[in-house]
Order: sequence, then structure tokens, then C-alpha cells
Amino acid sequence: MKYLVNFQADIELSSGKTYNTRSTFTIIENDIKNIPKNNFEMIKNWFEEYFHKNDLDQFVDASKINESYTVNLKIGRITNSIDGQYKTF
Repeated sequence: MKYLVNFQADIELSSGKTYNTRSTFTIIENDIKNIPKNNFEMIKNWFEEYFHKNDLDQFVDASKINESYTVNLKIGRITNSIDGQYKTF
């Protein structure tokens, strides 16, 4: 385990309902080999791209969503779980 990403996903359903979900995602070193240590901006960019390329259910419980939706991702903080360094966004 290397980096912890604390984020909020604002999910807006096609019906107009909105759900705000907070969660944490773990990034291991092998996933981000080419990113320099503690380059939090590059890690943020990597996570945003990864989030939008993958199924929402990989990050939050989306099993009850049965209509189309859009997601607004807000990253709050990224922490290096080994040395404790972090950046708040």
C-alpha cells in the first residue's frame, strides 16, 4: 500500500436526485510506477483518469442505481501511507 485517496463522488441521477458519497481508495506502487514519489498532482491526475475509465461500483456501492447518471469527482486529500506526507485539495 502506498497512497490513500480520500474523495467525494457526487452522483446525479437522470431523475434529478443527487447522492453524495465519500470514500477512500488505495493506490499501490505498481499502479503508478512512472510517477515520482509524493508528486501529488500527478497522482491526482492519474486517479481522476482511472476513476472515469472504470465502473463506479469499483469505488462506491452503486448497486441500487438503475438509471443513467453523471458523476462529479472531488478529491479531498492524498496521503502517502508510508511516510505520512499528504496534500489537501
